[in-house]
Amino acid sequence: MAHGPSPFGVPQQAGHRNQHEPGFDWAEYDERAQMNAPTVRLSQEERDRLALDSTRSPEEEMEAHLDHIQASRPLRRAAQRARRRTKWWLVALAIVSGLAVAAACAAGAFIVLREGEPDPAAPSDGAQQESTGDESAGAPEVVDPIASRETDAAPLTVAELFGTESITPAGAAGAYEVLQTEELADCAEAALDELADLLADADCTQAVRATIVDPGGEYAATAGVLNLSTAAEAEELRAAIAGDLDGGFAVLRTDGGAEELGRADTQLGYNTYGHYLMYVVIGRTDGEPLEEANDPVVAIVADVLDIWFVDQLNPRREVQ
Repeated sequence: MAHGPSPFGVPQQAGHRNQHEPGFDWAEYDERAQMNAPTVRLSQEERDRLALDSTRSPEEEMEAHLDHIQASRPLRRAAQRARRRTKWWLVALAIVSGLAVAAACAAGAFIVLREGEPDPAAPSDGAQQESTGDESAGAPEVVDPIASRETDAAPLTVAELFGTESITPAGAAGAYEVLQTEELADCAEAALDELADLLADADCTQAVRATIVDPGGEYAATAGVLNLSTAAEAEELRAAIAGDLDGGFAVLRTDGGAEELGRADTQLGYNTYGHYLMYVVIGRTDGEPLEEANDPVVAIVADVLDIWFVDQLNPRREVQ
């Protein structure tokens, strides 16, 4: 249960009847209290004197008081000297107070005006803008080393991309067996039909590719990297492949599970990384057509393109 504040009671007074008794007459109590209040009655002479005293100055009040007590002449002279000293002291105090107020006003005005002035020690806006512009002009431009073949001039190698007999992408289910590798100076040889024509006209200096088998032995694939001039050219080629392009990448058929690669439907994965175009053509080792990108196909694309090739090319991004 909520507990509110207790009510205030009426204080008891000695010699009075208890006001809490039943039948207590509060009206009579209030009337008696008013009648018992002390009253001061003044004579007419005293009222006239009080009225006269309220209109006198302090000096006149002092003279009247001295007359009333019949003060002697020496006492009157002493009172006059005291009044003069008090008057000069008040005058001096008023002057000092006035000077202090004036000084305070002057200091406040100086502070207000000072806040509106520029700090001579601080650089001006023009100097700040000039300094910022100089710093921006002097800052080196950040360039991706693999955005162009001009900054990434070293050619690709088979060893760099495929190692020896197998590759093991990080997080893969196991090692991919490398069946055969090849480096082509004519990039068009790595493609078919319209894609081959595009590569013949492109500034592509090499195609490094290999045929591999997935860890389960169920899928074979030809994976490769094209060395193009710029990242923009690689992106344009990627967009063309994504469109209605007649043609695709050729496979590197070989023994050891890839004898039937490319003889039936395959799945293609591709992406760009800097000025490189990466791709992988995936088929079944049993020669059956691969008509959809199932989970194993998606895993192969991720393992080979997004992990292995990126990991092998990424050291080229290290700025010396």
